[in-house]
Amino acid sequence: MSRIARTRTHNVAPTRGRPVLVWVVYGLGTLAALVLILSALFSAGGYFGSEDTTVDVSPAAVVVWGGLVALAVVTWLWRRRGGRRR
Repeated sequence: MSRIARTRTHNVAPTRGRPVLVWVVYGLGTLAALVLILSALFSAGGYFGSEDTTVDVSPAAVVVWGGLVALAVVTWLWRRRGGRRR
């Protein structure tokens, strides 16, 4: 009699990785967060480093980059809580 446990292939649930779309959203969200942080640091450096520098913020850019960050965070939270279980 063998002491090695037999694995039952019919009881093993297949593991599912993350879909490609989730990785794309995570990547765009990370890129957007980096753009927002680096832009804020660059603008703060120019604003505080010089007396004659003005900072002009583009509302469209803030909405686009902020939306990508928000989409990535919502996707992460949705998947963390279980999302759609099939």
